[in-house]
Amino acid sequence: METGTIVSGMPSVGVKSPITSHGAREAAAGRPFGVRRTFRMSQQPTDEAPMDPPLDATGEDADPETVAQIIEVDPADVLGTDRASGYHPPRILPQIPPIGGVIRQRWEDFRVTEIPLYSPCGAGEHLYITVEKSNRTTIQARDHIARTLAVKREQVGFAGFKDKRAIATQTFSVQLLSDKGVEAIEAPWIRVVSVSRHRNKIRTGHLSGNRFEIRIRDVQPNSIEHVKTHLEQVAVSGLPNFYGPQRFGMHGDGARIGAALLRRQIAEAVELLLAPRDGVEEEYRTAYSAGEIDEARRLLPPGRTTEAALLTSLRTHPGNLRAAARRIPHALRKMYYSAYQAELFNWVLMERIQRSNDGFWMPWGGDVCQLEGQRSRYHVSLDAEDVSREQQRAREGQISPTGPIFGRKMKLPQGEAGKIESAVLISEGLRPDSWLSHVKGMKLDGTRRPLRIQVGDPSVVWEDDQQCLMVHFSLPAGAFATILLEQLMGATGSTDSPKSALEPCPD
Repeated sequence: METGTIVSGMPSVGVKSPITSHGAREAAAGRPFGVRRTFRMSQQPTDEAPMDPPLDATGEDADPETVAQIIEVDPADVLGTDRASGYHPPRILPQIPPIGGVIRQRWEDFRVTEIPLYSPCGAGEHLYITVEKSNRTTIQARDHIARTLAVKREQVGFAGFKDKRAIATQTFSVQLLSDKGVEAIEAPWIRVVSVSRHRNKIRTGHLSGNRFEIRIRDVQPNSIEHVKTHLEQVAVSGLPNFYGPQRFGMHGDGARIGAALLRRQIAEAVELLLAPRDGVEEEYRTAYSAGEIDEARRLLPPGRTTEAALLTSLRTHPGNLRAAARRIPHALRKMYYSAYQAELFNWVLMERIQRSNDGFWMPWGGDVCQLEGQRSRYHVSLDAEDVSREQQRAREGQISPTGPIFGRKMKLPQGEAGKIESAVLISEGLRPDSWLSHVKGMKLDGTRRPLRIQVGDPSVVWEDDQQCLMVHFSLPAGAFATILLEQLMGATGSTDSPKSALEPCPD
């Protein structure tokens, strides 16, 4: 078969063909976007989640009409970067010098506040509790609220995960007819900001974006001019929508673990979690490599519940790595898969940046584009006039081309964009049906993610009393503030380090 031909049949793309999205379906049904039945919370962790099927597994859900189309290419002829390149995003305005500096020197140096998708109406069976938390994860805050109000944690809803190492303001919903006891939620690390009511539970995705207030310390006062110039440019051009480093875990190996689990390389996945690693000084890993399972368990740092479960299993069933891997909680397994998807998205975005003379956000013929601030997507045809029109819309900030969150139902673009995404899949030894996953409650359907995001209301001031810069901006849900900070600072200095093996994507 000739290079560049389509293996699976792809529908004609014409001028534009709409791609169904949650928002489009809701609008078509005459319902406001974000109602309860549209969204599904991910299943709660279980320690006995079954293992995934092998890559060639098929099942009743493997409908060929839902499987993505792939273009047969030689990755060596298409790709100019490698999989690891997405961990080091380039500065899109290299002519503006980075200012250096340090973030998160104190908890109050990093503040994030949710921008809700809708406001509570003041009536309904769901209590909306807005809290300000610090040095706790969203899950820890949810569980604390559930215990305090004597409800099951499944009854507590939230729109997205917030950074632990920050002061974060977010809203939780609880299905309660009485607001009695809400004041008892308050503790040294959490305070109640407001209480209201609404008709539905808050679910994942009920979020417009986040506002950030971030102090950058150890910089000179005159660095404010560089930051102002940079923010002015980014406000016009937008920001590459990379996944930030926290998406990939404490040692940056979340994607590797996800890839190993997907390929059924169980030994590699377990070794990544337990065995010695270059540049990783952890005593329990040395004990594990010496076969001292009990000693490794004793030396395990607090909070490493997954590693503890693996070691406990290996103590009970020596050498049985498959049984140990079954102890990886379902929700964490899903996050490992998602980290791998994120890594491949970053790789595609790097490829686009490397070969885009007019801007990484410029659509190409065959692209799948997304309307700014919306979820509706459409194909751009290969016709030159149509491409020119779409590029003008991109210059005006109306649209962005999208990149792949690979999955069994994700549609690949055509043209050069399709070749890049196909080359990434092929180089990884994957096909669209590789993403068929029949773990209970988990199907990696895939989606599209904008390559560009708009930075809202950026500003910067010099705080004389703190002797630091204070940067203000907002980002859409799912975007990482650290990407903008890296553009401003170069490598982001931080006085702390992640304590958890993997963090969820901020929403």
